[in-house]
Amino acid sequence: MSSFTQPLVITPDTQGRYRTERPFSFDIGLKGSGLTVTIPAGFVTDLASVPRWLWWLFAPYDPQYAAAAVLHDYLRSWSEFDPLTAHTIFLDALLILGVERWKAMAMFVAVVMFDAARR
Repeated sequence: MSSFTQPLVITPDTQGRYRTERPFSFDIGLKGSGLTVTIPAGFVTDLASVPRWLWWLFAPYDPQYAAAAVLHDYLRSWSEFDPLTAHTIFLDALLILGVERWKAMAMFVAVVMFDAARR
């Protein structure tokens, strides 16, 4: 099973964004698989990009899924990284963090649809 290998430590800025204070990693597939994504210290994210009218259901800064949101933003920052793979890893991370399946699936579908609309 995939896993985060360090806790997420972030600090908010005055622009509504967050900066990672130290690196943290996510092992894809199995812990110790050798397929590891490491988000560096100083990476800037807005956490989950959620329309304001949905904040009552999907708070953009919810600590339960903040690490998955940062991971997804980092994966999407690589222009050569396949978007569907990034979205699928995001779904995996949400489920590992204990996000309810219906909520994780809704978030997955939202990022896939948002990405498709941008093309």
